[in-house]
Amino acid sequence: MDTSNDSFSILINIANNLLPVQELLSGAAYVMGIGFAMKALMSLKSHGENRQGMSQGASPLKEPALYLVVAAMMIYFPTAVDIMLNTSFGSPNILSYQQLPDNVMTYLNGNSSLGRALVVIIQTIGLYAFVRGWVLVARSGGSGSQPGGLGKGLTHVFGGVLAINIVGTLEMIDNTLFGT
Repeated sequence: MDTSNDSFSILINIANNLLPVQELLSGAAYVMGIGFAMKALMSLKSHGENRQGMSQGASPLKEPALYLVVAAMMIYFPTAVDIMLNTSFGSPNILSYQQLPDNVMTYLNGNSSLGRALVVIIQTIGLYAFVRGWVLVARSGGSGSQPGGLGKGLTHVFGGVLAINIVGTLEMIDNTLFGT
């Protein structure tokens, strides 16, 4: 009984089922963006009503400003991903599995369906990390938020971008370490 073939087919089936999950994450980002925009407007409204009782320690506009930025990133989700990819890799295009370097292909033993499955799984994890990062950024501006939330959120965003374009990330690491 060949268990490696069974493992490959399990990974391929998981990857095929993750494609609708990617669409669900994109749709959830739109809905969260609308929610964050409404939260920003409500906090601006409460700030305008409570000008007398403002605390002296924190900036009162930090929370609504972060919520507005995150709302814009979530509502314009595909554009935001393209901008982040263009900033990180110089191209807004996500590289396909066929563009992997030769020394990375040898690790996959020439099994192209397994490689495509692994790329889809890692891209889905990256998409989730990208969305979660922006949620952490939004929460970092709220009152009572833990210190370091902004850094943690931005780390999730950048790690998500690297995972979304995992092929470009592997190529970048290959060129940096091995200079091909």
